[in-house]
Amino acid sequence: MRKPKHPLLGRELMTVGLSSRQHPQGNYLMGTLKSLFLASSEDELKDILVLVYLTVLDSTWFNETISDIIKTFSPQTVAGQLLVIRSLSTPYPPMRALKTNLSEAYSNIVQFNQNVAHALLMNFAANLSNYFLMIEDNVHCLPNFITCMWREIVTWEIDDWVLMEFSTWGFVGKLLHSSDLPRLAQFFLLYKEAPPEVLLYHFRKLLDQNHPIQFSPSLFSQVGSFNKGSSDKPEYKMVKYKDREEAPNNPPATVYSNLWILNHVSPQMAYILGEGGFFWALEPKAGNHLTVVLAKAATVTRVQVLTGRDQENSEKLKDGKVELGYDPEGEPEACTRYILLGSLVNGKLDHKMLNKKTGKNVSCLKLVVSTSQHGRVMIRHINIWSKPEQQKEIERMMERFEGGALN
Repeated sequence: MRKPKHPLLGRELMTVGLSSRQHPQGNYLMGTLKSLFLASSEDELKDILVLVYLTVLDSTWFNETISDIIKTFSPQTVAGQLLVIRSLSTPYPPMRALKTNLSEAYSNIVQFNQNVAHALLMNFAANLSNYFLMIEDNVHCLPNFITCMWREIVTWEIDDWVLMEFSTWGFVGKLLHSSDLPRLAQFFLLYKEAPPEVLLYHFRKLLDQNHPIQFSPSLFSQVGSFNKGSSDKPEYKMVKYKDREEAPNNPPATVYSNLWILNHVSPQMAYILGEGGFFWALEPKAGNHLTVVLAKAATVTRVQVLTGRDQENSEKLKDGKVELGYDPEGEPEACTRYILLGSLVNGKLDHKMLNKKTGKNVSCLKLVVSTSQHGRVMIRHINIWSKPEQQKEIERMMERFEGGALN
């Protein structure tokens, strides 16, 4: 895989680009940069340049931001791993052609400005590297995300592609060939009012990539979002579940497996809540398993096992089953009795306990490979919903009350 040299630094690079501007109620830029560098090893950082485009509407904010960056990221700047550029004093084209009404005015102007910033950033980055990754200034990066991306780039090297998506969120985690950036920048300037994800969709279609190339879990998560309303106030949000009752809680447990796991990753990764945890297993054989042993028996109300990527049938376990275990013994503990909970369908199982007795005193959960499979399989998530001890005690009291045991 050929990667051109940076004209100034003289080494191979992938450019990670982000634009940032002043937000009256807060800023996540420093946290994003810290996350990016902490998530990357020294070897990984040799292959990338982080390019930050600052939209300067206030000189005081700009000077303070530059001062903070120099103080915090001086080693990265000296090493040529971080480059900061700024807008001109008048960074944006005239907005006379921007059609809007009062209710949409601020939102459209912000979108307009962001698209112009993205376009100027991409235009500057066009000759810096072979690949360009766009993120935003309010993200958290998954550890070793660079290695994960390079692995996919190598896998897809023989195919013609325009856009790879390592996040489903807006313009974050979108990977392009740097050679396409001048055309994409022109596209963004031509349609300044359109959301970037819409522009990306049409851009890849214009360049004959008819189907998205999406990878899951996401390598990036949003740590905050800036309201497009008048206050521009940061809003924290949980994306996956509507309320706390819907979210899994994954009680403390030990996870072990006899699968052939790539890159010496711990199988515990698949039990981590959120989008950060997963691992790949190579050539799974019939009888191979992943077993979760709970530190304390729990009342389980729902179990979810997810393998493979979200789209199509990529890297899913084609034939597997999930079992619940009871009555643990030995050291280390292992369950002595298992019952079948269900089989995977299209690489997934999502089972709610209709029979309350089945979910009581559960100590183990086991994913078993039913049929040997070639290639690699992604074990994406093992999610468990269990009842807190206080809730279980209330239910026990209610059962006794209904049975006439209480006076």
